[in-house]
Amino acid sequence: MQGKGIIWRVPAIIMAAVLLLMGVQTSPAHAKFNDTETGSMAVTAARIPAPAANTVAVTKSCDSLLWWGQAKISVGTFTPVGHANYHELKVIDPDGVVQFTGDLSKTAGKSYNSGIQSVSNLSGTWTYQIRGYYKVPNSTNTWAGQPLTGTLNCS
Repeated sequence: MQGKGIIWRVPAIIMAAVLLLMGVQTSPAHAKFNDTETGSMAVTAARIPAPAANTVAVTKSCDSLLWWGQAKISVGTFTPVGHANYHELKVIDPDGVVQFTGDLSKTAGKSYNSGIQSVSNLSGTWTYQIRGYYKVPNSTNTWAGQPLTGTLNCS
């Protein structure tokens, strides 16, 4: 008869455990945090405009003599654009190939001369761009501004 006593105790223990668990109220955890801190990194955004045409002095020419000639483009003066810490002159030949990229803060970067070539190699529309950049200090990142674009037609 000892087996019968155990048989009724098992359901009673299970029932007691279920009733005990039903009686325990559970509630979700709630937490509230309030704190204010100031970040140490200042972040801003700026648009780098194209240089104004009336602030840049560009001389350009296609000099030729018989079958030979040369294309010349020079920036005499320019006004730096806002937010830019670097300015460049880029010259593109009639085939769309960049022939020159110059740093306008250096004398050698302000002018391009194709050198004496066959007139047929010079003919067409040459394009120049003057553009401001922001070169991020201690980084390879660069933000480019809009270019001031001009042309030189050689025939």
